[in-house]
Amino acid sequence: MIVPVGISRISLISFCEKRLHKYNILYNPKRDAWYTANPQNYDKRIQRKTRGELLDALKPYYIEATSTCLQDIFEEWLNYKRTITDSPNTICAHRKHWKRFFDGTDFFQIPLQEIKVSDINSWANQLIKKYNLSSHAWQTIKTIPKQMFEYAKDHGYIASNPFPELKVTVKFRQVSKPTSETQVYNTNEYHNIIEDLWKSYDKKHEARFLSIVCNFLMGLRAGELCALRWRDLNMDKWEISIIQEMVHMDATELSNPYYDVYKTSGQIVILPGQEGRKGVYVLLDHTKTHTERVIPVVHKAQEIFQLLRSNTPDAQPDDFIFGYGSKYLNLRSINSMLEYACKHICTDVKRSHKLRKTYASRLNAAGLPLDQIRACLGHSNTATTLGYIYNPLTPEESLSIMEKAFAN
Repeated sequence: MIVPVGISRISLISFCEKRLHKYNILYNPKRDAWYTANPQNYDKRIQRKTRGELLDALKPYYIEATSTCLQDIFEEWLNYKRTITDSPNTICAHRKHWKRFFDGTDFFQIPLQEIKVSDINSWANQLIKKYNLSSHAWQTIKTIPKQMFEYAKDHGYIASNPFPELKVTVKFRQVSKPTSETQVYNTNEYHNIIEDLWKSYDKKHEARFLSIVCNFLMGLRAGELCALRWRDLNMDKWEISIIQEMVHMDATELSNPYYDVYKTSGQIVILPGQEGRKGVYVLLDHTKTHTERVIPVVHKAQEIFQLLRSNTPDAQPDDFIFGYGSKYLNLRSINSMLEYACKHICTDVKRSHKLRKTYASRLNAAGLPLDQIRACLGHSNTATTLGYIYNPLTPEESLSIMEKAFAN
């Protein structure tokens, strides 16, 4: 007898126990496990730790061969993915990559039970060639089919998962490390842009201009900078706690009822004044890496925080440090101010993330140990931090150091 397509887990268990699986399902107290005979070979045993796991293991033997394909289960998998991640942006990224690389393509229309390793190899290598993917880009987008195959096996769509046998034989696009000129502000640019931002602050008296000056001295992610509140700053010890971040999210994704519990609990806070927008700024109750960190506030940053505090004596602990009037600092405004300042000092625009790389590179050039730079940036390993290290010196400064190195 064949199990109807779309049958629920409960009814499937009933089919296995009462109508299809003719062998006894027994418990072995010595092994603390459940077991039964293999439906296809009585001499072999199937054993699992729990009864439910054993019934799940029997499922593939009784499910009808169907035309269900990866395209059919994408939304089902994505709904499952929502339950095992704390990051709504991860879901948005998966949907974005799905639409660009996978949606409606031939491979994703092949019935799951008909997919062979050769099909996977052919598809993957052609995709890499078509889009000229780097190894990093491939590893990023591969997450979707990899996890969908795992989901398909765990939920009985296929008896075994062929995806781990994938072999990439084509060459990835080689990516050279960008030049320092494009990744960090050198010494002259650093001083000139800070001077220009101070002029803008003196003219408009808006804290947002000093936020960028501060971030040259703290190296925060842009979303962390926007989310800073006065409660995060300890002006006695002069250290600042980085505990949450602001992100830009798709409003449609956020409207999914799944996120209601997070919005109700305050784990996701939609900032005001964004009604009707396709993308909205929200506060998350964690950083990108889900780890809090405390960084020291250097003297120049202390002076800025003291100035801002004296200008807002009635500020409450939950108020944003770099808010201005009824407005709050956001990711777009940071880049707009940088573009404005770079135009003033006649240099190429380097966007907000380059502040973070400039911070790391200046600390490295000054001799701070790499592991301390890693801790300040909030990286989990120094390999990531090394990718942030460039030469922040001017050509003249670099040459001077080289001359000194070979002077004697």
